[in-house]
Amino acid sequence: MQHLERRFEAGRRQALAGRPAVVMFLAASACWPTLAHTESAAAAYKTAPGPHAIEVIDNHVLPTGEGQRRLRARIVFPEGDGMFPLVVFSHGFACYREHYSGLTDHWASHGYVVVQPEHPDCPTSEQRLDAATARNLHYVRISDVGRVLDALFAPGENVPGLTGKIDYSRRVMAGHSFGAMVTQIIWGLPLKDPESSEAVSYALDFDAAIVMSGPGPMPQMADSPFAQLPGPMLVTGGTRDTRNAGDGVIQPWEWRMLSYETSPPGRKYSVVLEDGDHYLGGAICREDRGGPENRGGAPDAQGVIILAGVTTAFLDAWLNSDETARRFLEEFDKHAGVTGGRARFAQR
Repeated sequence: MQHLERRFEAGRRQALAGRPAVVMFLAASACWPTLAHTESAAAAYKTAPGPHAIEVIDNHVLPTGEGQRRLRARIVFPEGDGMFPLVVFSHGFACYREHYSGLTDHWASHGYVVVQPEHPDCPTSEQRLDAATARNLHYVRISDVGRVLDALFAPGENVPGLTGKIDYSRRVMAGHSFGAMVTQIIWGLPLKDPESSEAVSYALDFDAAIVMSGPGPMPQMADSPFAQLPGPMLVTGGTRDTRNAGDGVIQPWEWRMLSYETSPPGRKYSVVLEDGDHYLGGAICREDRGGPENRGGAPDAQGVIILAGVTTAFLDAWLNSDETARRFLEEFDKHAGVTGGRARFAQR
């Protein structure tokens, strides 16, 4: 696990200190450790780095229209020729984009372009989060995702090394925590209109969704919000992944899995990490969100590896029509032994 922990630490330092705009490195050099398990290693799905070297653009500035704030995005993508599917990833509240590199860079090494917009609550955001923006943050974030899509489709928009490599017909929306709420909304969860209380959809055109530690029912959501969520969708959480938004209401970890449990069945998958907390001990989002004060523990490198493998299987299955990945998902509940019983897999 030490190699992966050093990778997380490097990502944190980059978030705090900055680094050159384009960084090249081999994903294979990350030396991801093998999962501890009781079954054959062949049963695990792509927990090792993929075959692609990757390129990272830390702060690509998206086109800015009249009245729009300057929006930057971290973009990580495979080197070489190809038409690669797209993943748009929305970070958690007040989280660093770079601190999800254990997942996003892993996906890129397996052939995906990952775009991570810098929402205004990100600690490195050029614009401070004022009260008005905070009240409407979910709308701002939805707009940010729309701007990513607009920019990637914009005629003449050039991303050095990437232009011409994105297959826009294959794309997944993904996010963690607040970013997972945004993912749910963009995937079809309706919001309650502030004036009329009518259900309003803000869905965008994606092929699948990955919801990591997302919320259960919230006041902004319309009634029975998850009834509108289609498949394919992967929902993840952990048995220490409770909800505490500072309002005194503590929700058990099962609350975070309600988008899986209560949405219509069909191409729905869930992963629950035993003893997994909301920030995987600070291994994702930002390291100061780990530890007992945040109902967490030590950095959970193994949890990140498990999620990296399972999410890659999901991407392969629904963006690349990979039959091996489909079989892995179809036999989800048989794979607990791969993680030494650490993960509970389910499908419906």
